[in-house]
Formats: sequence, structure tokens, C-alpha cells
Amino acid sequence: MPSSRPHFAHADALPSIPVLLGLLLLPLLITVGLTACGGIEGTYGMTEGEDVMKDFTLTLDGGEFTLAGPNPMGGDDVEFKGTYTVDGDSISLQMAGEESEVGTVNGDRLEFESVVWTKQ
Repeated sequence: MPSSRPHFAHADALPSIPVLLGLLLLPLLITVGLTACGGIEGTYGMTEGEDVMKDFTLTLDGGEFTLAGPNPMGGDDVEFKGTYTVDGDSISLQMAGEESEVGTVNGDRLEFESVVWTKQ
């Protein structure tokens, strides 16, 4: 009597259902994990980069960022605001009328071409 199960020529080469589910759920689990740990939001201090930025902080909150610190020319502190987006391990900072700054999220670090910010 023939089997009612479908026949696959290389059934042993197919990944198991748990493996497939794990691969499909991994991005969701990473996102939930980041959210549970506070995610990317928070305040960062500069740990690598130009000395003029050493006392600046970068704060990410709800899709908006604030870059603040002492005015290098003297006088009142300066503050710049804009928006940010995260796509996987890529982060993009955008200020009105300016080109985006794109960097990489690496654990508690935001790594850009000329500066690295570490979560405080």
C-alpha cells in the first residue's frame, strides 16, 4: 500500500521544523531583547573621536536625538536636534537640511566614521 506522506528525494537534507522556526523567530527575539534591555534609547558619551566633541552627549529617545555639549567657541552650551532610525545594526541620524550620518550599532556602542559613542 503506498504511503500518503509526500515523498522528498532528499528529505534528510531539509531543515527540521524547530530549526526553521528558530531562524524565523530570531530577529523578533533580538528586537524583544533589545526592547527589554532599554534598547538603543538612552544617553551616550563620546569614547573615540575629535577632542572638540569629548564633553558632548548624544541622547536617543523615541526616534529623536539630541547632541549637546559645551560650545567649542565659548559661551553657552550648544544643542542639535534631529531624528534617528535603526534598521538591523545600522543607525542613521538626520538633522533638517543636513546629510544623514550612518553608523553601526555594536552592543552598547554607536560607531560612526569619525566618532564612537558608548551608552552611559
